[in-house]
Amino acid sequence: MAAIRFPAHAALFPAEVRNVLVVVNRLQDFGSIAAKLARMDRDENVRIHLLAVEPPPTGHAMQFLRRIDVRRLLREDGLKRLRPLMQLLDAAAVPYRHEVEVGRWEETITRFAQERCCKSIVMGDHDARRLASLLLRHDAWRIRTRLVKLGFACEML
Repeated sequence: MAAIRFPAHAALFPAEVRNVLVVVNRLQDFGSIAAKLARMDRDENVRIHLLAVEPPPTGHAMQFLRRIDVRRLLREDGLKRLRPLMQLLDAAAVPYRHEVEVGRWEETITRFAQERCCKSIVMGDHDARRLASLLLRHDAWRIRTRLVKLGFACEML
């Protein structure tokens, strides 16, 4: 009987480690997210991935931005968005990895979650203001639906 071969990246994400993706956006309360991540880190073996997704400029806008390194500017903007949460996690001594991706919102998050074998995705605080909570829940539903269609189930926190 032949051995079943797993993808090369599967060795980087062993089953006993739960990969958690935190999608950082402007609607979140970073204090509550940092507290939730600190609890998760204390209670179980997790690997935390922070992700900021920057949408690419349209083709029309790129005509005016030819001489500017747009990718570098988008990455710097994403790092600015990640910085408050990174500082809170550093203060709580919670280890994490961070990435800034340039691409379309849903596609980038689903690809990132699949590549890193993330079984949990933290979109935001459900106790936020009503409109922010509604938007976060809607985004979480769309991303979860997309992942399920691709055959990748995960829990949305």
